[in-house]
Amino acid sequence: MIYNNIDKFKKRVSIVARRIRVFIENTAQHIILKGINEIDIFQDDIDYKIFISFINEIKSLLKIHSYILMPKYFEFLATPINKESLPKFMQILGRKYVRYFNKKYNRKGTLWEGRYKSSIVEDSYILYVMKYIESLPVKEKIVDNAIEYKYSSIHCNLLNKKDRLIKYHEIYKKLGYRDSDRIKIYSQIFYDNRYDKFIKQCLEKQLITGNLEYIKKLEKLIGIRLREKKRGRPKKHKKGKKMYKKLTILDKKNHKNLKITPIKELSFAKKITFIPILAKEIELIGKDFPIVFTTDENPSIVALVSLGGDNLAIDHQGKWITNYIPAFIRKYPFAVISANDNPKQKLILIDEESPVVSFTQGEPLFKEDGTQTKLLQNRIKFLSEYEKEMELTKKVTKLISDSKILEDREISMGEGEEKHILVNGFKIIDREKLNNLSDDILADWVRRGIITLIDTHIKSLNNIDKLFNLAQKRQN
Repeated sequence: MIYNNIDKFKKRVSIVARRIRVFIENTAQHIILKGINEIDIFQDDIDYKIFISFINEIKSLLKIHSYILMPKYFEFLATPINKESLPKFMQILGRKYVRYFNKKYNRKGTLWEGRYKSSIVEDSYILYVMKYIESLPVKEKIVDNAIEYKYSSIHCNLLNKKDRLIKYHEIYKKLGYRDSDRIKIYSQIFYDNRYDKFIKQCLEKQLITGNLEYIKKLEKLIGIRLREKKRGRPKKHKKGKKMYKKLTILDKKNHKNLKITPIKELSFAKKITFIPILAKEIELIGKDFPIVFTTDENPSIVALVSLGGDNLAIDHQGKWITNYIPAFIRKYPFAVISANDNPKQKLILIDEESPVVSFTQGEPLFKEDGTQTKLLQNRIKFLSEYEKEMELTKKVTKLISDSKILEDREISMGEGEEKHILVNGFKIIDREKLNNLSDDILADWVRRGIITLIDTHIKSLNNIDKLFNLAQKRQN
């Protein structure tokens, strides 16, 4: 039997677009939950009151600063207590109200337009988001004056009436020591509409409501690109980007005094999205990271270690987060190329600008007589073995590529106008094309271990979720 459970492949191969739910401790989020097909989710006063009662039952999960219950949606600003509290709050609230609504109006099915949308809010925008939410009934021409709308936090934040759902944000508290002072300053902000379009756009596209410097700081913290990418054809990620700065052919005359120090941290690889791996490494690396193929004319097998930001396999101390470090990383600061006039002849390169390369510190590469030190001999031996294994790996990837079973994929979040591509420029095995290969080809691949490699590749795609989890943990 060649592979008696090929359906497992079919289930594993699809990479579905997914949104990132970013949580930053003690940071407010702007959230909206819409009714499906623009249905009125509140059809009488009792519906509004029931919904508010459900919020009140679970309000301990969040600190709600501002809210509005509009006929077709619920929108609010809140600070989650922890990273699980907002999803839990939305799940409980959504399910309780759907059960109530469906029973009352004799209907079935969901009431909501997919998942809720959310946007992290920088402190400098807190008051503007609050007033944006509370002024929505005027914008949608439901009332002439926002204070006429009953189901809103405006009566608390602007009129100083008690609201059991509201917890004042620290920014609001700093408006003054007395309630009257806070209301006076907030009322001045309330009619400032300059950020309304920006706030709405950030929420709809689930971007950060904040300035560029704040967003860059968050990107550096969690290792994911949070800014909106420019329209047009997406740029493809280059493997090995910025790992080497200045590769030069190693020469015993020019580099007779060159030394290298042990590699203590891997910051030189922190910008890499794809790490080339050897066929024999696939099982070791595939249990932790997605294994995919590059889109080159002659594809390579690579480990996907980023979601568009920094390398998630390297922590803040520059350490690799799993037990096994790929050989591609371990051969740094050296590399190998083929001579132009003789492809079979290999030339050793060294990154002259590597932080581990020096003329003053470390172990020498050459002895005084120009011969290689034991250190350099060991490195060359490692590079030679690496190149042999890479040649075998290339033969395998060529067979897979020539069989035309690879298809382009990307990882993104959102859809349509809200689509935000995190990573592209890679391929995976197409299940239907794999199924259509001749039995004799599959039998040959079983004997040669290629099916085992493919199976590991397919299973490793489940680790895309791990990358998202790593990105979430990076925040802490």
